[in-house]
Amino acid sequence: MMEKIFRAPILNPIDANTWRFYQDGALGIDRGIIVRMGDFATVLNQVDADVEVDELDGVIVPGFVDVHLHWVQHRVKGRFSGELLTWLQGHIWPEEARYVDTDLAQSAATRFYSDVLRAGTVMGMSYSSPHADATQIALALMRGDWVIGNVLMAIHAPSTLTDYSLHDPDALHAFMRQMNMTNYALTPRFAPNLSAASLKALGQIAAEAPCLIQTHLAESNAELQWVKELFPDAAHYTEVYDRAGLLTPRTILGHCIEMRDEEWRCLRARGSWVAHCPTSNEALGNRRMPLEQVRAYNIPFALASDIGGGPSHSMLHVMQRFLGVHREAGVSVAPQEALYRSTKAGAECMGRGSIGGDLTAGKRADFVLLPQKPAADSVEAWFEECLSGKSADLEQRTLGTWLKGERAA
Repeated sequence: MMEKIFRAPILNPIDANTWRFYQDGALGIDRGIIVRMGDFATVLNQVDADVEVDELDGVIVPGFVDVHLHWVQHRVKGRFSGELLTWLQGHIWPEEARYVDTDLAQSAATRFYSDVLRAGTVMGMSYSSPHADATQIALALMRGDWVIGNVLMAIHAPSTLTDYSLHDPDALHAFMRQMNMTNYALTPRFAPNLSAASLKALGQIAAEAPCLIQTHLAESNAELQWVKELFPDAAHYTEVYDRAGLLTPRTILGHCIEMRDEEWRCLRARGSWVAHCPTSNEALGNRRMPLEQVRAYNIPFALASDIGGGPSHSMLHVMQRFLGVHREAGVSVAPQEALYRSTKAGAECMGRGSIGGDLTAGKRADFVLLPQKPAADSVEAWFEECLSGKSADLEQRTLGTWLKGERAA
């Protein structure tokens, strides 16, 4: 196969404070891998004269990464709101119970992947329902690079969900042996759905299996109070997971809003990641995640949509509200960080930093085309304009999505 060059302006994230813009950029791709990237004239001098050049009308950015969502809530995203626990019990758990139906799971997974690709998301981490079949369907139909786990719920939940829970350690071991650990996450839903003994058993499994771990932490005050009642001997919510051995550099914790200083210190010591979900926090009436604390303790984090708590699967919408909610609170945030936290940081969070997340040579050619062409001195203004509008508009704003150099949406 001949190398192909995509010619367009290119915006590539470097870190939370920096990106690099190429006004006349070139992305060279061979067998789905980026082999070169830079100014078009420079790249063209590096290749044969007869190389295929595809000129794109827009701006190339890395494909988006969403590190915390529930694909089994995609059908009802944005449809319900309210206090977290009431919302779960009244709306979300009944929806997830429907995924015992494998035909429903198949049609819903197909629609989910189609929608997120159309919006520019090429990689992510998702919670499934407790049903093993639904989880395997989501993995089999995967488009892009996803890590998925069936939520583990043993107690304090409807029997329609706990009946299908694989909370028994032997059963979970057997299930995990069938899975590709590259794409499977150990997924205790949250502390109230498991006993201390079950959590510890999962921690032992996590120590033996090379998989990622995902769960929720400190999303609301009501949740915090419930955890205190269920685990009265724990100093705080974070200690419940830490005692179980579930806080590791492979752990991604959703939300982390109602946190004490000692909890941030614990996360830093364990190297665990935070999945920051600004749109979901707003939609469910939770407080703003204290970004200033996350920065002060140097906690690694990436952005996430948290559908269906989040009303949209668009990472452009997540970036919009990331900038909005923190600026409204007087916290300084820049568009460079919004892009980084939705691309490169997400890939690093998932342990994919060496193969995706930005447009470096040697990585997968997963990228998105955004509209318009900014002047070199107004890249920030152009990018913020790309983030403007309603969530429904942002879901359609990308002009195209490529996976391994091939148009996928």
